[in-house]
Amino acid sequence: MNRSKAKIALIEMLCSIDQPSEMDYLLKQILTAAEIDDLLDRVRIYQTLACTDTPQRECAKLLNVSISKITRGASNLRNAKSRDYWQSKFC
Repeated sequence: MNRSKAKIALIEMLCSIDQPSEMDYLLKQILTAAEIDDLLDRVRIYQTLACTDTPQRECAKLLNVSISKITRGASNLRNAKSRDYWQSKFC
């Protein structure tokens, strides 16, 4: 299976899951604990940046993450579609 087909298969698998416990199980199967922690940091970053006016450096301190992670999230949120998406999920 090439990467394109694998991506489609993964998206379809994730979309078919409707139980949080099953999603938790799948994520633990395909990701390391460090990768899960990194994803959680990114979710926290998007939530904080999309829903507050907290400056980037303060966000980094508040969330105990590097400023480079914050900068990446802030850069993505400059796109209106991205900002609207994350605000619809968290705010």
